[in-house]
Amino acid sequence: MKKTLILLVVFLFTALIIFAAGEQEEAKKAPVSLKAMTIGPGPVPVTRARNLETAAEQLRAEGLDLDLEVTFSTQKFGPYRTSFSLAFSSGAAADILSEDQDIIPEYAEEEMILSLDSYVKASGWQANYRDFLPGLWDAVTWKGKIYGVPIEGVVNCLYYRKDVLRKLGMSDAEIERTFSPESKDFTLEKLVELAKKAKDAGLVEWGFTHRKGAGDYWFNTVMIFGGEFVDKATGNMVIDTVALRKDFEFHKMLVDDGLLPPDMGSWDWSVIHKYSVEGRTLFWIGGHSGQWKEYQDKAYHEKLGKLSEEYLQDNMGIAPFPGINGPVTPVKVHAYTIVSTTKNPDISFDLISRAVSPERLSLHSITTFRGPTRKSVADQADFKTQKYLSKVMEIMKYSRAFPKHPSLGTYKSMIFEAMSGIETGRLTVDKAVEFMVAKAKADIPGVIIR
Repeated sequence: MKKTLILLVVFLFTALIIFAAGEQEEAKKAPVSLKAMTIGPGPVPVTRARNLETAAEQLRAEGLDLDLEVTFSTQKFGPYRTSFSLAFSSGAAADILSEDQDIIPEYAEEEMILSLDSYVKASGWQANYRDFLPGLWDAVTWKGKIYGVPIEGVVNCLYYRKDVLRKLGMSDAEIERTFSPESKDFTLEKLVELAKKAKDAGLVEWGFTHRKGAGDYWFNTVMIFGGEFVDKATGNMVIDTVALRKDFEFHKMLVDDGLLPPDMGSWDWSVIHKYSVEGRTLFWIGGHSGQWKEYQDKAYHEKLGKLSEEYLQDNMGIAPFPGINGPVTPVKVHAYTIVSTTKNPDISFDLISRAVSPERLSLHSITTFRGPTRKSVADQADFKTQKYLSKVMEIMKYSRAFPKHPSLGTYKSMIFEAMSGIETGRLTVDKAVEFMVAKAKADIPGVIIR
C-alpha cells in the first residue's frame, strides 16, 4: 500500500511538471502585443525605435508570437510627457517608454514606471550586461531603485582649438598630452593660462564661451567644483553654497580678465557656434559631443559652411572637464523604461535587453553621435572605425550622471539668473549666493542648504 502511494505521488508530480511545461510552451506560442513609444524627431529616435523592432524580430525567430508597435513622437519633451500622462490616465499607455533621466523621479513617485531591480540585479543578466559605463546607473536610479536601462549619453565636454594652440607653439604631441585626463597639467588653471596667452597674442576674441539661457551647462560647472545637487538619504534638493561660490568666482574671474563675454548668456545660438567653428574662441565649454555632428550638418562657418570630418579632426579636439577632484564628464542619459500598467513586464524587459546589445548600441551611437553606454560597443567592427566616437568613449570613463529631481528646472533658472547677474556686473558673488539660498527656500520644497 505504501509503495502504491509513493508511485501515485511520483506520477502526480511528473504529471504536474509535464502540465507546467506544456503551459509554458503554450504561453510562448500565445500572441503577445506590446507598444513602445520613443521621442523624436531626427535620427536619434529612429534607432531608438529600430533597435526595439530588431529585438522583436529576434524574439519572433525564437518562437514568440510577438506583435510590436513602435512609434516616436515629433513633439518637444513637454507635450510628449503630457501625451504619455493622458494615455496612462486613460489606460492606453505604451508598455515601453524611452525617456530622459530627468523625468524618472516624477514617474517613479507617481508609480507610472516599474522598478527594474529584480531584472537588472539578477545574476544571469549581470553576467552579460555588467559592462555599462561608470555613473550611468546612477542616472536612472531614484531613491535606491533602478527605473531604466541606459541607451545613450549626452556627453557634455570641453571643445578646444588645436589650430590656435599650434600657433602658440604647441606641438600636436604636446596638445594631446596637455588635454589627456591623466595629465597633471590638465587643470582649470592651465586652461585659463592658455586662454590668456591666446587672447594676448590676438589669436582669439575670447578665451571661453558657454551656452545661452538656463540649460544643463550650469550643472557642469557646479560638478567641476565638486558640488552636489540631491541628498541621497532624503531625495531633497541641495544648494551647495561652497561649490556655487567657487563656480561664481570662476565665471567672474573670466569676465574680469576679458576671457568671457559679459553678455554671454544672451548670445544667439548661431553666433555661439560660429565662434566655436571659426576658432574665434579657444574653449567652447557649453556644449556636448553631438555638436561634432551638428557642425558637419549645419553651415555655421562663414567661409567653409558645413565642416568636414577632416577639418574637425585637424582643428578641434574634445576632453572632459578638469574638475577639482579629477576629470569630470557630465552625462545626461536617455533610457528605456517599462510602464507600470504593462501586462507583459518580463517580455518587455527581454525586448529592452536585446535592444541594448553591443551591436544595436553601436549602430545607435554612430547614427546619433550620442555616447554609447556599454564598454563592449568599442569592440564592434563598425565602431572601431569611428575615430571621434572612440574619443567620446574614452572621456566617458570619467562620466558622472546629471542630477535628477522634480525641481531641477527651477534650479537651472535660478542659477542662470544668478550667473547672468555676476557676468553682467549686477550681482557680487556674495549677493548671488544669497539670492540662490533665498530663492531655493521660497521655491523648492524641502531644500537643504549646505
